[in-house]
Amino acid sequence: MKPAAFQRRSADLIIVFVYAVMRMDAAVEQFRSGASIFQQQLEALIQSVTAERTHLAESTEKLKAEREAYEQEKHRVSQVFSGNEQVVLNVGGVKFTTTQLTLQNAPAPSLFAAMFSGRHTLKADQNGHYFIDRDGRHFHDILNYLRDGMLNYPPDGSDYKYLLELRAEAEYYGLTGLVEQIDRYPYGMMRAQRTSCLNTDDSWMYEDGRDEIVFSVAKACQLLGIGLCGTEGAYTAEVELLEVDPAEVSQQVAKIQDAAQSYTKADGEIVRLMLQKPALLLPKKCYMISALIKGAESFCCEECLATVVAAGVRIHFHNWESPNGTTDNRGQFPELYIRAV
Repeated sequence: MKPAAFQRRSADLIIVFVYAVMRMDAAVEQFRSGASIFQQQLEALIQSVTAERTHLAESTEKLKAEREAYEQEKHRVSQVFSGNEQVVLNVGGVKFTTTQLTLQNAPAPSLFAAMFSGRHTLKADQNGHYFIDRDGRHFHDILNYLRDGMLNYPPDGSDYKYLLELRAEAEYYGLTGLVEQIDRYPYGMMRAQRTSCLNTDDSWMYEDGRDEIVFSVAKACQLLGIGLCGTEGAYTAEVELLEVDPAEVSQQVAKIQDAAQSYTKADGEIVRLMLQKPALLLPKKCYMISALIKGAESFCCEECLATVVAAGVRIHFHNWESPNGTTDNRGQFPELYIRAV
C-alpha cells in the first residue's frame, strides 16, 4: 500500500474508532441514567411496601383490640344478666316483670337496649328492681310492643288522647318502630274538602284509564288518606301517590306509596281510602294522586276549589286533565285527609 493511501486509511480508522468511542460513552451514560431511574423507582416501591406493612400491622392490632373489647363486654353482659333472667322494672311506681332479651328486642336508639348493653352500671333498689321515672299507665303497651313488635291497639280505636300519650312515651324510650305504628292512626286528621258540590244524579264513568289530580302544599304535612266519590254499584280503586316534576307534571320523580280497596253503595256518598302509613308532603314539591278505578261508574264532584286550607296547611290544586277526564275543576277526589306536622 502506498504511503498516501495508508495515511488515508489510518485516518478513516481513527475516525471510526473515535465515533465508536463516542457512541459507547453515550450508551454508558444512558445506562447510568436508566439505572438511576430504576433505583429511584425501586426505592419508592420499597417505601410503599414498608408503609403498607406498617398499616397492615396497625390495622391488625386495632382489630385485635376491638375483638378483645367485644369479648370483655360480652363477658360483662353475661355477668350482669343471663338472657332469660327476670328483670323487674319499677315504672312510676308500677312494677313490670320481663327479661333482658325482651328489653333488647328494639334496635338503637332504644333506651332499653342501651340500659342493658353492659356498657352502663345499673343501680337496683333494695328489692333488686330498676326504677324508671315515667308514667306506668302506658308501659304495658310498651312492653307488649317489645315482646311482639306490634302495637296491641284496635285498628278502629279512637282514644287518640291515649295514643298521643303512648306516642310521647315511645319517643322517650327511643322506640321509633312503635312511633311509626301509632302514626298510622288518624289522630289529628283534618279533612281538606276541594269539592263544592257532590253530584249524585249524574254518573262519572270509568272507561279511559286513570283519574288524576296534581297538587302542592305550602308547608309540611302528612297525607293520611284520600276521599273518593261513592257509587250506586261497586268498584275497586287502585291508587298511587307520586312525586312529579313541578315544571313538567307528566314526569314522575318518585313513587311514594300505593293502596287499593273495594267499595259498594253501602260505604256512602264519599268513601275513604287510607294509606298504609302517613306520607310526608313538603313545600316546593309537586304531587300527583293517580287512581285506576275498576267499575262501571260513581258519583262526581263539581265546582272544585283551586286552593283549600286545612290544619293550617294551604293546598293548591294545579291545572291538569287526566286520561279519564278528572281535572282540577271536576271528577274524582272530593277530599284529602291530612295531619299537620
